[in-house]
Amino acid sequence: MSITDVTGGTPAAFGASAKPVPARGPDASTSGTAAPATGRGGAVDTVTLSREAVRAMKAGTISFTVPMADGAAAKDPVAAGMDAVLARRDYDLKQADYMREAMGMLRQTLNLPEDQPIFLGGAAHGLLEKLAAKNGLSRPEMPDALRAAGVKDPFAEDAGAEAGVIGVGMPNSGKELQVVFDRLGLAGRSAKTDDPLRMIALKDGNDHGGPLLGAIKGGTLGRLTDTRPGQGASLWAVTDEGEGPNARVLASVRSVGMDGVATDLAAGLLKGLKGLFAGS
Repeated sequence: MSITDVTGGTPAAFGASAKPVPARGPDASTSGTAAPATGRGGAVDTVTLSREAVRAMKAGTISFTVPMADGAAAKDPVAAGMDAVLARRDYDLKQADYMREAMGMLRQTLNLPEDQPIFLGGAAHGLLEKLAAKNGLSRPEMPDALRAAGVKDPFAEDAGAEAGVIGVGMPNSGKELQVVFDRLGLAGRSAKTDDPLRMIALKDGNDHGGPLLGAIKGGTLGRLTDTRPGQGASLWAVTDEGEGPNARVLASVRSVGMDGVATDLAAGLLKGLKGLFAGS
């Protein structure tokens, strides 16, 4: 898959000009991140947490609802609660090992350097799980004690989402690039054509920028695409039919300080995603 930048170069900063600052990721006010997991070669991978987990972390406490279905729990709720805490600790350790191995597979598939931080959200979690399963790696089963306590897999709902996001960054620089993709649109395209996609800069003075930006905000990609103006960020729409009225926006690309490599990097990520969809 190739992407043609039909706007002829790097766009001006999206919206009002502003001093570049590190971009805030999708749903950053509520999603949060887990403690970085150091992978091979010192790589740092980041995964999103559920809103409930973030609130618990900010409050400095994580609580469990202890089920009282049997007599043992009723007689000794402290012991039952400790069982849940220990089960959670064991589950989290297994989950961390799983994510470390799965993210290593994703790096190889998308040809990403091991020292480049990665951020995942939405349907990207589902693709990660499919890639891991294809390579014989299964996600740890949640212990019965946690299920009984009402604990849910924070990635289960995201895995089937209509849109996903993969973000990459440059270590210790504040520079990052986020690609938000339409899962169904990209999956459908992967089985039909190898025609190049078009990457259109959404910048001031571009007559086609308004409708494409509106399509992003009001469509599948809107929840995960950071469309705030300024911040030194640049924004593109990736379409299958150029800039015309029939163009379908399959992805959005947002860059902070990575405009020079945005087209090539986005093309590589989308090509890798297409391969994952074709093999799923």
